[in-house]
Amino acid sequence: MPPIIQNDLVLAEIFFKHVLSPREAMITFAFNDGTVNNSAQAWADYIQNSFAFDFKSALDTEVSIQRTKTLKGNGTVDPEMGLSVAAATPGVFAFSGTTPNTAILLQKRTAFGGRRNRGRVYLPWFLNEGNVNEVGLIVPAGLASVQASVTSWFGSANIGSAMVIANRVYDLPWDNPARQLLEINIGKPVTALVLSNMAATQRRRMPR
Repeated sequence: MPPIIQNDLVLAEIFFKHVLSPREAMITFAFNDGTVNNSAQAWADYIQNSFAFDFKSALDTEVSIQRTKTLKGNGTVDPEMGLSVAAATPGVFAFSGTTPNTAILLQKRTAFGGRRNRGRVYLPWFLNEGNVNEVGLIVPAGLASVQASVTSWFGSANIGSAMVIANRVYDLPWDNPARQLLEINIGKPVTALVLSNMAATQRRRMPR
């Protein structure tokens, strides 16, 4: 059974596609619509357009920001859905990128401690292979263009002011493989998006 999504919680998925990869990559964010009062469709279009505008300058030219899907909760298992209508936006930064399982780690920070009050996103195809040294550190200049995109997007209306951590509630402990997701609730407000200077890896991102 699908989980209950709390009223006014907007879950957003942003999709990327590399011309050489058969698979898409996806990143996720969550927003509190309580003071914005947008529909799921309006959120999808706004997130897609604002993200593409701010991030295309730091994205590999062989990659496109495909679309944004949203779910807007209403306190039931049947949320409102939205899908952006704009055409895919290609990156405009020509560089030799790393493989998709190596990415820039974007950390979501709040004013509170604990695992429940933070989040992370692996930004695919924003990492120039020439900007990573032999121990995995990204040189400061290599983060500059991406940080500029992050700062600009987080400062957009209804992005930084509405971004939250999405808290998931399960019926069993986190380490039990039989657990079922029951609810997704509005968590703490995100106060900052911070880039890590260490290249991050996820094995499952490698295409098959």
